[in-house]
Amino acid sequence: MPARDFAGLISRLTQEIDETVLPRTFALCSDKGTEATIVVSNRRLIELKIGENKFEPDNERYRDADAVAREYAKAIKALFLRSGPMRLRLAGRAPAIMTQGTTCTATHMSQFGHQPGFENRLKTFLKLSHSQCLGWIYQESNGRILTHGSDGELTKRLQSLRDIVLSKAESRKIACRIDTACPSCSAFAITQDVQVLVAEDGNDRVFAAFSNSGVFKAISAWRQVFQASER
Repeated sequence: MPARDFAGLISRLTQEIDETVLPRTFALCSDKGTEATIVVSNRRLIELKIGENKFEPDNERYRDADAVAREYAKAIKALFLRSGPMRLRLAGRAPAIMTQGTTCTATHMSQFGHQPGFENRLKTFLKLSHSQCLGWIYQESNGRILTHGSDGELTKRLQSLRDIVLSKAESRKIACRIDTACPSCSAFAITQDVQVLVAEDGNDRVFAAFSNSGVFKAISAWRQVFQASER
């Protein structure tokens, strides 16, 4: 029987991941046919192809298994929403594949089956830190940009910092890294009294300004959101 909801599909997938040692290919099939293929080996999901396109999380951005699992889950969920109920079928043996860190286990995947809003952790962070925030720019993975704040000069500074961060990957090296694993949160001082947290989760980014005293509460909110979601 096809999985009627995303949680059911993830449950079936995680069971196969946990029981598969030798390289095997599984197919995700809707009523229209095969929508995607998944390669599992040594109890790890190591490859996802949607149609003819291989889904490859960025090795630099997604440096831990939780982050990789999140991106795989998001891609599978988007496919499920487009395709409707799907079956998971064994499609045969798979060649041995060299992995470069973009793999995850059943345990990492299973945590996302019952989290319908798991892709919105940055929005949760903004809600928790809103009372301390002087202004923010939120850039969604689809390119949509949202802004908040009444100080025009501060907004210009945030926009300038956003342009620098997006155009120069090297700018990360001069940031004070708060958390080393993806997702990430970095602090930049833009004036003597104001700091900006550049927070990233996948392809979503937030540039949020705080006073020197408020930034510590914001960092606590960041850790509260992301540590709770990774338990």
